[in-house]
Amino acid sequence: MGDPTHEIVTIYAQTRKRLSDLLDGIDDDRVVTPVPACPGWTVKDVLAHVVGVCADVLDGNINGVATDPWTAAQVAKRAGARLPDLLDEWDQEGPQVEAMAPMYPGRMAEQWVADAATHEQDIRGALASPGGRDSDGAEVATRFMTAGFIHSVESRGVATLLGRSGVREWQTGAGDPVEVLSAETFELMRAVTGRRSEAQIRLMNWSGGASVYLPAFTFGPFRPAVTDIVE
Repeated sequence: MGDPTHEIVTIYAQTRKRLSDLLDGIDDDRVVTPVPACPGWTVKDVLAHVVGVCADVLDGNINGVATDPWTAAQVAKRAGARLPDLLDEWDQEGPQVEAMAPMYPGRMAEQWVADAATHEQDIRGALASPGGRDSDGAEVATRFMTAGFIHSVESRGVATLLGRSGVREWQTGAGDPVEVLSAETFELMRAVTGRRSEAQIRLMNWSGGASVYLPAFTFGPFRPAVTDIVE
């Protein structure tokens, strides 16, 4: 295996290319398609946020990172931009940020990939254009976001949970698991990033039931969707 940071950079570049190729040349009416996974945002708004993340990193504007005001400012700044302009900006700034990734502290590079991969799926869902569900980007997003969910479960002092997704297993706390959640990697990714409703989470493959764990799906900026999101 190569350098982990280098691999993360490559995965982000792959995610950027997939999403850019998907959006390049789409009709104007599809640009303003509402995105159910990001209430109040259109396809263009979601792209404006993803592009804005790169711009803010380059500008050193990371105060309030990942907060609603921080992301809203990215979208507002690009409200008058056309979609080709946003793609051009991403094409220019993305490689610059990728070159900086080895200097990122902690797990920031993973968070950066997770954000892009999550929003790729948000846009794909809105446009009914599935793809990238088994990508390395989706795997990074699932691994990174699941770590936050595990911490959320543990902080609530509820019974030990064993999770199974794809070939991976993870566990909260210590001791023998009381509950088992088995899910496809894509479904787990969407559930722990607020892209599934409480009703949908309850219908996932739990060995007993989801009720005691439902509050743990609210952590950081994430909380279960108000209505079902079907992709």
